[in-house]
Amino acid sequence: MPVSVCITCQVIVVTLDVIGIVMLRVDSKTAQSHVRRVTVFLIPRMSDPNMMVRQAVMQLAMRLMQATSPAIVISILSDNIRHKSPRVRQLTVDIVTAALLTRPRSDFDLPALCGTAAPALVDQKKSVRQAAMECVAVIAQVLGAGKLKPLMSEIEQLEADRRFEGLMNAVQARLARRQLPTVSNGGLVDYAVAHGTVTGVDIDWVKCGSYSLGSPKSDFVDNKPHSVSTSSRHHVGMSAKSLSRLPWEKEAYEVCSVCSICTKC
Repeated sequence: MPVSVCITCQVIVVTLDVIGIVMLRVDSKTAQSHVRRVTVFLIPRMSDPNMMVRQAVMQLAMRLMQATSPAIVISILSDNIRHKSPRVRQLTVDIVTAALLTRPRSDFDLPALCGTAAPALVDQKKSVRQAAMECVAVIAQVLGAGKLKPLMSEIEQLEADRRFEGLMNAVQARLARRQLPTVSNGGLVDYAVAHGTVTGVDIDWVKCGSYSLGSPKSDFVDNKPHSVSTSSRHHVGMSAKSLSRLPWEKEAYEVCSVCSICTKC
């Protein structure tokens, strides 16, 4: 049985690889006319637990972006944030993260990306919430100083649901770590924050967050991440304005007029 499973995985990997090569070799117009069909074909393979298949999926997604554009491919994949399979949801977020880490900023519709990634922060599954935290950190970096409003507005909308009180604090804590994920040689995303070795509000959120997208299921009783909300009661009054800059950036009055960096020259 293991041999047949291995052979099946190899066939899938080769098939995805061939499709990617073909999409790169056809002209741009042909690629754009077929990208939706290929992307839809890709979705069922995203739930495969085999590492080789997941790598092949990621590589094909990157090739599709190269043949067309990241905005087109991500737009097609965006509905997967609500897919029934947590593996599909997680890999969808990881594809966005990998694209942001490997493609120019100008290739993306960043406000649309915020709307795609933010809902995954309150996903039912811890693995998806972790992927979303890493993705949000990269989105914030790409948006840049003083331009976080599209992202923070999405988070504020989620936090309007009382079940998700503390989400803004959790995101702020993740950004304050100043760590970004990387893309491995195999094409998968290596998360920067290894859970189990560090603590913080963002870690609590990943461990204890709950689900808002029409599902009654939750990681915790009463659909509320108790350990997060308890540690974030000081949140009242926080808004997107308070996160209009990255957490480690200084206000104008804090910057030294001599060196323009420190508070004490």
